[in-house]
Amino acid sequence: MDHSNMNNLVRSLLEPYEGQMWQTDYLNPILRKGADFIVNLEILETNPNKPFETFAFADYHLNQAQFDGFLYQLRKLKGTHVLGHPNIRGHAEVLRGDLEFQFLVVHTQNQEELLVYYARQDFAADKLLFPLIPLLPPQDRHILLPVGGDPFIKQQTLETWLNRVLSLSKHDLSAYTYTGQ
Repeated sequence: MDHSNMNNLVRSLLEPYEGQMWQTDYLNPILRKGADFIVNLEILETNPNKPFETFAFADYHLNQAQFDGFLYQLRKLKGTHVLGHPNIRGHAEVLRGDLEFQFLVVHTQNQEELLVYYARQDFAADKLLFPLIPLLPPQDRHILLPVGGDPFIKQQTLETWLNRVLSLSKHDLSAYTYTGQ
């Protein structure tokens, strides 16, 4: 992700509309005059040398035209961009030996679950995965599944993704590879 361009985009198109009060109910928010809704921007970075989450706690009060303009400019930037449900967020995990690999789960407006490796939850797991995730093609650095899908399939998908990432290592990580038996 190009953080410089993202910062400029936020500064020019969102910050002028930042709310001054903390919302407690995003389904029935208190809007600034002229706004149609509130947008929260959250960046989940898969590059280990960048902050994992940024812009997570600001409320931007936008009308539809402002939001459309922001989306237009956002889609020009590299990365995966999704519209997420503000009240649905969770975690999934894969246990391997003494390591706990955590995933952040966000429900998108397209009725998908976006799963991204949730960094900085288990230092030893991070140490294994951080150098490997950037070796994946950008579109494979996260997982998209249908909302409400079979939990067994979801867990199996996480296991497969983790095996794929670990297989990129030049070190013997067989102790952390799941064989499904």
